[in-house]
Amino acid sequence: MHIDTEQFGRIEINEDDVITFPEGIPGFEELQRFALLSMGEEFVNFFWLQSIDRPEVCFVVTDPFVIYNGYEVKIEDDDLELLGIASPKTVLTLVIVVIPENPEDIRVNLKAPVVINIERNLGKQVLQQDESLPIRYFLNRS
Repeated sequence: MHIDTEQFGRIEINEDDVITFPEGIPGFEELQRFALLSMGEEFVNFFWLQSIDRPEVCFVVTDPFVIYNGYEVKIEDDDLELLGIASPKTVLTLVIVVIPENPEDIRVNLKAPVVINIERNLGKQVLQQDESLPIRYFLNRS
């Protein structure tokens, strides 16, 4: 399948690689199909989460375990069932990166990671109950 994106122009995505978010992403509930794209070798822990439903929507995401020591994700039983997760080995956890005008203010939301079952290509942004996890974790200040 081909999509015309704002960031990358026309790209080809294998239908088998499409990640479905049955509930969408908060604020973008109508968008349910995404592709995870590499940013290349120099940004090995960063990816693009590109919407297929609205090609102008694309999130930068990263591995929270690399940027936040001791990060843990707890997934409720309902979400485990929705995503079809039977083993932690099938889970990819990412967090959305916010890139404002001032590069000093680049931050991630550790409170609501994006959890993906990589075997079934199902995803959900999952709110964490851990009050110690910040919604705004600044990468340049940590």
